[in-house]
Amino acid sequence: MAEIEQTQVPKLKTERLERGWKQSRTISALVTAAGQLRLQIAEPASLKTMLSRWENGHGQPDDIYRQLLCVIYQLDEEELGFDETAGTRTRSVRVAPVIDGETVDYFGAIFRQHVRADQLMGPYHLVDVVRAQTELLDQILPDARGSVRDQLMRLACRYQEFTGWLYQDAGDTTHALQFSDQAMDYAVAMGDPLEIVYLLMRKANIVMDQGNPGRALGLTEAALRQASKVSPRVRALVLGQHARAHALSGNDDGCQRSIDKALREVSRPYANGDEKAEYCTAEYIAMEAAASWSALGQSNVAVRIFEQALQAWPPGQRRDQGLCQTRLAVAYAGRGETDAACAMGRRALATVRAATSARALRELGHLREKLAPWRRDAPVSELYREIKGLT
Repeated sequence: MAEIEQTQVPKLKTERLERGWKQSRTISALVTAAGQLRLQIAEPASLKTMLSRWENGHGQPDDIYRQLLCVIYQLDEEELGFDETAGTRTRSVRVAPVIDGETVDYFGAIFRQHVRADQLMGPYHLVDVVRAQTELLDQILPDARGSVRDQLMRLACRYQEFTGWLYQDAGDTTHALQFSDQAMDYAVAMGDPLEIVYLLMRKANIVMDQGNPGRALGLTEAALRQASKVSPRVRALVLGQHARAHALSGNDDGCQRSIDKALREVSRPYANGDEKAEYCTAEYIAMEAAASWSALGQSNVAVRIFEQALQAWPPGQRRDQGLCQTRLAVAYAGRGETDAACAMGRRALATVRAATSARALRELGHLREKLAPWRRDAPVSELYREIKGLT
């Protein structure tokens, strides 16, 4: 496929007029073709401006729009004037790659390494790299066929979701929701209950970070209606977010019920071996439960659960360990135990430096707020400086 800049592409307008099409019909056809090919394009209002410019020789359609225009007019690029060299300033050729099982293996192996790196280092070193691979996968997917296409579509869904997670953990909830929505499009297209339920849970988590527990309740309840179709660990994740949404809404009873159900699910004998939610351990759910109790002002309950979770924290999950340590320090401060809060805060700082995330940094900010009444004490003042230096 070629990238070409031309002073004119008059054949575009000629072909439309010969068919008796108005611009609105061409735009509608472009939108329909893009949906069928799972390509993202501009809104109709912008398309009208773009089409007018192309038909009057101002600018040149890029690869995606050339592909779509060829589809709707049932002509090749040469017949639409895209291969004419008159007036061309630059010309480059991109050869489409071979899309086969090795392509699937490559993207799958890299994805698993990214997930591991995320737990060890946090999102900041990864987000740009993963986003670039996510976009590359989207670009080559239309060229895939058969079972290879099915496998790549599943990987595309997971790459989109993971990119959204990295943005969220880096503190950018706007991009987090954007990529989560794109992942949901793939999940719905596949008709996969596991991916749909998991993404409803993820979106609930993001909107709670945006301060909207009411919307999160709706999303988690939608996920729970399909909970029988997914694994115990995924059900536990949904219930953990359901509990958090209740906690942020001030509903103690609803929070307790969801926590109890989440702990039962993650403790089932056959809960292991779930690649989709392998990070969802009993300790992880305990941390989420303790965070909910802390949000409800029940620091005593939160401290006990955080301490137990950290004693058995699984190796390799350093980023979440730092988050748990920081939340425990906040809970200690909530009970007025400044020595314990400072000691745990220093441990958390060491972990967060190695695997930084916006969530942990936000909790460190909460720790400073909780310790404010004692900020003139030497240990608290020293911790203040260290937190400020990191954030």
